[in-house]
Amino acid sequence: MTPARVAAATSIGLVRKRNEDSAYVGRWLCAVADGMGGHAAGDMASTTVIDAVRAFDLAESDPNRLTMILNAGVRAANEQLADKVRANPDLGGMGSTLAAMLWSGTHVAIANLGDSRVYRLRDGAFRRLTEDHVVGNLVHDPMPAEIGDYLVRFLDARPGWSPDLTLHVARPGDWYLICSDGLSGFVNAEAIREAVVGAADPDQAVSDLIRLAHEAGAPDNVTVIAMDLRDGTWEERDESPILLGAAASLAGTT
Repeated sequence: MTPARVAAATSIGLVRKRNEDSAYVGRWLCAVADGMGGHAAGDMASTTVIDAVRAFDLAESDPNRLTMILNAGVRAANEQLADKVRANPDLGGMGSTLAAMLWSGTHVAIANLGDSRVYRLRDGAFRRLTEDHVVGNLVHDPMPAEIGDYLVRFLDARPGWSPDLTLHVARPGDWYLICSDGLSGFVNAEAIREAVVGAADPDQAVSDLIRLAHEAGAPDNVTVIAMDLRDGTWEERDESPILLGAAASLAGTT
């Protein structure tokens, strides 16, 4: 059995002063969180979310339980955000997206809140597996047009938010991609697809995708995780977990 190859990278971009994205690649779990909140510490929000969900990086032999585990991780993340807001009301405006994948053999569950995305490349066909939770997907021709990109669902410490949860079956040769909107908002899907198709391995894929975002001006933080499932099966990663972005720089402070 050939293990999946995985790579991850993040960039502060060319405009922002700090990285409010966070990412995690563990034994079974991969996740990207994009923090928001301006003065209310988006970096703290994404770090809190990743710190919470990484506790659910668990081996699970029953694929039907994967979505339940991810849902519990999302609830834990929102509860931890709420704890921080109660402790410091100045953080009340913070929030974060989350796109997470939990693997078990050939099965993968996806949890999504916000506009970070999961893509799959299969037999040359590039498909988005998540839906952006933005005004433009709820309202036809929103006015003004700029509000079409405003988030309507994300983790922000308020009760009641639930993620989209889906379960998928991998096939040999599949590639999977998780990214923040620093990539998908400024590089079109066909350019992303071409970069993945042309990559020799996930390390080249994430490097080329970060470069494309920079060439597009990279006005936002950019985070990418790429996975190549050559045998269509995820084996437990025995390498050290990867922690990127705000979650790495704020490790131990949340």
